This record gives sequence, structure tokens and C-alpha cells, in this order.
Amino acid sequence: MPVPEAAVSLEREIVRMKAELERLTRSRNLALREGRRDEGERHHLSALEAEVRHVEALARYVKTVSPAAGRELATRQAAAALHFRRLRAAGDLHELERWVTEELAPLLNKSEQAAHLVATSVRVKPTEKPTAFTWPVAVETASRG
Repeated sequence: MPVPEAAVSLEREIVRMKAELERLTRSRNLALREGRRDEGERHHLSALEAEVRHVEALARYVKTVSPAAGRELATRQAAAALHFRRLRAAGDLHELERWVTEELAPLLNKSEQAAHLVATSVRVKPTEKPTAFTWPVAVETASRG
């Protein structure tokens, strides 16, 4: 099955968002290393906001293949976005970090997994037996001597 144009467009958007997240993380880490705590916190909040938008893009991507699964992710993302805005306005960093660990990270993981399944499924030809998708990660082995 050919990859739908909507999915290709969303894949590009997701890649751009991942690059933005990487940039924000690097900026945050640099600011914190240099002792600019306020700037580091601003970058951290911007990264969290970008993560919430990233989940939204992943939900739209999943919806191109599975409307029901995409709607479930979109509903959870909307609730997460609302909760994030409330926590950010309150300024309670402890509660924000708890929310990230207990709610945002699991939602992001589920969204990434669903998007990964979509990316794999739209690339399988009807005449092929599906094979497991793996990320191309090189494993270094220590030489024994």
C-alpha cells in the first residue's frame, strides 16, 4: 500500500518537531551548565510544550491509518495540553515534574509506539510477509584479548 500523502506530510512535521525538541534540550542543558537557571527553566518549559505538540502530531499521524486509535491519542493529548497550561500558570515545578513522569512520558511513549506501527504498516506491500521493524542502532563490542 502506498504511503498516503497526508502521512508523508505528517512524517515531515514529526521529524521537524524532533529536531526542535533536540535544539531546545541542548539549549536548556547549555544554559544550566553555564549557571543560567532561569533561561534553562524557560527552555525546559518550551520543550515540554513542544512535547505536547509532538503528541498531537503523532495522534494525527496515527489517525491516517486508525481513526479510532488516533482519536484516543488526540483526546488524551488535549487533556494533557490543558493540564500542562494549568500547571505552567501555577508555576509549581515539583507538580509539573510529577505530571511529566506520571502522565506525559507514558502518553508520549504510547504515541510513539502507535506511530511506529503506522509507519511500519503503511510500508508493507500486500504481497509481502511483514517483518519486524528495527531501529538501525550499532552496538559496539569490546575487543577481548
